[in-house]
Amino acid sequence: MSERTITEDMIFECFAAAQKGADLQSSAESFVDVEEYENRVMYPEFARWAKEAGYPEISKIFLTVAGEEKAHAVWMRELYQEMGEPPRGKDTARAIAALKEIRDNCDRLLAMNPEGVLENALKVAIRVENREWKEIYPNLRDQAIAAKNTRAAEVYQRVIDSEKQHAVWFQEALDSYQNARRATA
Repeated sequence: MSERTITEDMIFECFAAAQKGADLQSSAESFVDVEEYENRVMYPEFARWAKEAGYPEISKIFLTVAGEEKAHAVWMRELYQEMGEPPRGKDTARAIAALKEIRDNCDRLLAMNPEGVLENALKVAIRVENREWKEIYPNLRDQAIAAKNTRAAEVYQRVIDSEKQHAVWFQEALDSYQNARRATA
């Protein structure tokens, strides 16, 4: 049986993205679903990979961002207090279902090449955060503006600013990581 290589694209495609819904409520549900998923599943898993690979400082970055993703979900719940538990999005459900396979495969790859798995996780985190601050949440903010919901638009803008900062942190971590690897090669 041959080993499956875990690629950046595979990891990226398995993790969820918020979707703009037909109205602010459905958009907010998608938003909460994804932010809580990043908080509970994606970034803690990436933190585990970093720790297993021997990079506790990168693990801490993933865990810090995970905590901030939870704050984003809390902000949205404050706007939509009647929301309750949002329905699980199909992308998130697929990612949760795939997580065991990803975890099993990555555990094998971590044993063989921890640096390669960690590097892919950082690249995925950058792609996810860039997509969120450049595309997804500006669309949600604009939807709130169109609905004349200034408060929601302000929350989305705070999230955009936060997601942009996350992308910067992950890029800095990747650059530092790659520079350190080149220096020891």
